[in-house]
Amino acid sequence: MSDRVDNVLWEWKRRRPDLDTSSLAVVSRVLRASRLLQERLDDIAAAYGLSHQGDLDVLTDLYRADLDRGLTPTELAEALLLTPGGMTVRLHRLQAAGLISRTPNPHDGRGVLVRLTPAGIDLAEHALVTLLDSQATSIRSLGPGERNELADLLRMLLVGLGDVPAFRPPITVERHRP
Repeated sequence: MSDRVDNVLWEWKRRRPDLDTSSLAVVSRVLRASRLLQERLDDIAAAYGLSHQGDLDVLTDLYRADLDRGLTPTELAEALLLTPGGMTVRLHRLQAAGLISRTPNPHDGRGVLVRLTPAGIDLAEHALVTLLDSQATSIRSLGPGERNELADLLRMLLVGLGDVPAFRPPITVERHRP
C-alpha cells in the first residue's frame, strides 16, 4: 500500500539521502488527511444549507453544551481555534439564518450567551448523525485497535503542540454570611 506522500519521500531520498524525512512523513500525512476530511465536512455543511463548515462546528458545539446555559463567544472561539473576529462573523451569519440567538450574559454584564434556536437544535441533531456517519466511513480502513492507537498518538501530538484544555475556574456560588 502506498500513498502520495510515499512518492514525495522517495524523491527526497533520491535527491537528498542524507536528510531524515521521518517528520515530513508524519506532518504531510496529517495535513493531507486534514484537507481531505475538511472537504467532506464542507460537503455536509453545504447539504444542510450552510455556507461554511465552521458554521456547522458552532452549531454542534452549542448542541453538545448545556442548551439552557449556552456558550460565550469566547468559549466558542477557543474551542474552534478562532479569533474573536472570526467567531463574530460566524455568529452573525448563524443568527441571520435563525439558527442561534444571543442574549445578555447574567454573569457578565458586558457579554452575551449564544444558544441554539429550535431550528438550530433541529439542524444540529440531524447534521450530527450525518457527521458521525461520514467520519466512520472516513476511517473504515482502520480496525478498532488501530483507531484507538491512532487517536492516542494524535492526542500525544496535539498535547505536545500545546493543544491542552483551557483552564476554567469553577463557578462558585457566593454565600452571604449572617
